[in-house]
Amino acid sequence: MVSGERVTNITIICCVNAIGNSVSPMMVFPQVKFKNHMLKSVPPGTVVTAHINGWSNAEKFVEFLKHFIHHVKCQADRQLLLLLDNHESHVSIEAISLAKELGIIMLTFPPHTSHKLQSSDRGVFGPFKKYYRTACSNWM
Repeated sequence: MVSGERVTNITIICCVNAIGNSVSPMMVFPQVKFKNHMLKSVPPGTVVTAHINGWSNAEKFVEFLKHFIHHVKCQADRQLLLLLDNHESHVSIEAISLAKELGIIMLTFPPHTSHKLQSSDRGVFGPFKKYYRTACSNWM
């Protein structure tokens, strides 16, 4: 839903597991540098960062991966599976090396299929987007 005003988008990187636990999100704002006002009203533990266009890239994904590792307490002898969409930022050498070192198996879905295959798109983000669109429509 877009009003007549100029729209600014941000990227949110989220992670949930099969039983509903989550890691606090990472928000990427369209700024050159991080500013403290970006922290206003964010959920506790949220990582807030900035990138010129507000999109995720390989550097930002590695930053999120480190945040994920900190919260999940990954260990090489206790592997875990991390399901990802097929975004190019997920397959940098640094991200793959870091994941391999700590026993994280990264599995990406084929392009243009995550809306059907990724359980979080079907059970979390899909309903959230629907609810959010309804709330925006009601507010407008």
